[in-house]
Amino acid sequence: MMVMHADQGLAARSMSTGEQKMLLLSIVLGAARLQAEKRGFTPVLLLDEVSAHLDENYRRALYEEVTALGAQAWLTGTDAGLFAALEGIARMFEVADGNVHEMTSGVPASPISL
Repeated sequence: MMVMHADQGLAARSMSTGEQKMLLLSIVLGAARLQAEKRGFTPVLLLDEVSAHLDENYRRALYEEVTALGAQAWLTGTDAGLFAALEGIARMFEVADGNVHEMTSGVPASPISL
């Protein structure tokens, strides 16, 4: 499969890592919207290290699209600062020392029993 950016007339392989990631995310989010239309519900989204290589504008656009989709979405990453724009909108968790903590105002709360 060859992916092209129609507006720029460029093959994905010629674009920056962030632009490539946004093209791929556009395909994933478009497929999720289509499933929601056809099936009547959105799929669960699992997006690992999704914010890495995205500039602030792309991250904001991604978070807006995921939020507008209304899907349950799990976004993972190793840099909590990349998810700051979601504070107050999404539940945040940290995994440390074999425990899961829900973050409250950027601070880990008591471990969650699983």
